[in-house]
Amino acid sequence: IFFRPNMAILATLLILVSSFAGIGFAVFLFNKIKAIEVDQGGTRKEDALGVAEEGSHDPYAVLFKCYNAIRGGANAFLIAEYTLCLGFTVVFAVLILFLTAHERAGEWNFSVGMLSAVSFAVGAITSMASGYIGMQVATFSNARTTIQAVLPGEDGWTGSFNTAFRAGGVMGFALCGLALFVLFLLINIYSMWFPAEWSEDEPPVKKLFECIAGYGLGGSSMALFGRVGGGIYTKAADVGADLAGKVVSGIPEDDPRNPATIADNVGDNVGDVAGMGSDLFGSFAEASCAALVISSQSKELVTAGWTTIMFPLCISACGILVCAACSFIATDLKPVKMESDVEKVLKVQLFTTALGMSIVVFLLSLIALPDTFSFEGFRDVESKKVECHWWGAYLCIFSGLWSGCLIGFITEFYTSHSYKPV
Repeated sequence: IFFRPNMAILATLLILVSSFAGIGFAVFLFNKIKAIEVDQGGTRKEDALGVAEEGSHDPYAVLFKCYNAIRGGANAFLIAEYTLCLGFTVVFAVLILFLTAHERAGEWNFSVGMLSAVSFAVGAITSMASGYIGMQVATFSNARTTIQAVLPGEDGWTGSFNTAFRAGGVMGFALCGLALFVLFLLINIYSMWFPAEWSEDEPPVKKLFECIAGYGLGGSSMALFGRVGGGIYTKAADVGADLAGKVVSGIPEDDPRNPATIADNVGDNVGDVAGMGSDLFGSFAEASCAALVISSQSKELVTAGWTTIMFPLCISACGILVCAACSFIATDLKPVKMESDVEKVLKVQLFTTALGMSIVVFLLSLIALPDTFSFEGFRDVESKKVECHWWGAYLCIFSGLWSGCLIGFITEFYTSHSYKPV
């Protein structure tokens, strides 16, 4: 389908274009959300600073005050948490440097140690950036979703769903675009020390991707801090809000007069959104790095060329483009107009995206992978060769893609109030 000599260039262009397209599409969605004005009621300057008069009955003034309080609290929490995370990153990176540099008794390879430590640090910082982007978008869009929800009739359903959907898209596309670009950049820089080439003695491509593996570890480490730290904080605030508000003072749950309610919302954003952003980045980085490490064990895959080596990254690159194209289904082609539409639209969106990826990945597998390739020593100690085919790799991707969809549909059937089991 493509001319062989140009395939390496095409693979590089696909990854780079998709990375910047993902970031650019995130900016596009963010501007859509930004166009919604939060201060609907002309809130006074002192209200914007969080000192609105007690007993104010202007709902937009209360909304704007809560909005600023939650954003300020979430920013303060993340700054405190990420300050500690940076210290952990430095200490653990030094530990990784020495542990990975020590190859065998009396032999040290500080090139491997240094590159692994840098991968870990870059992964950790990128993970923190992903979490920060997610948290900023969530706190930026929550009040705007509320404002759209109070619109009359179908406009309220369409506007609120589209705002929330686009907010999730901002984090998703920005995260994937940034993660893909940084990983591709690391691989190209590290190839100056360990070229992506095969040799019978000790293939440098193995060292290359073993050093890159630290990228996924760094992402997962920060996800742990975001999930656990934010989760503990929000549970403490939730219990505190109940004890101090409902039990002691008789204030209804989630009442803005209770300061612990604001803390609870801060924790939800930090744990569920910032933690989720770091978690998603960690999953992406780990899966990509694992695929690269495994592929470096096959002589046929490595010698097939740059396009084959970059096959895992090309899948993610295609995913960004397919998801961006399909995202307009839920917001423009088949918008939500009533409550019952929400589940239908999300299902159509998920099914269409999975179908599009199935077709695109089939073509990508046919183009990028050799007809057959083999691995040694993965099944038993006798190091027998395991023969694989390009269609086998495609079936693995296809199975994982549709298994995820199937699990989601089955879970919804047994947990949603829309279906008979509930």
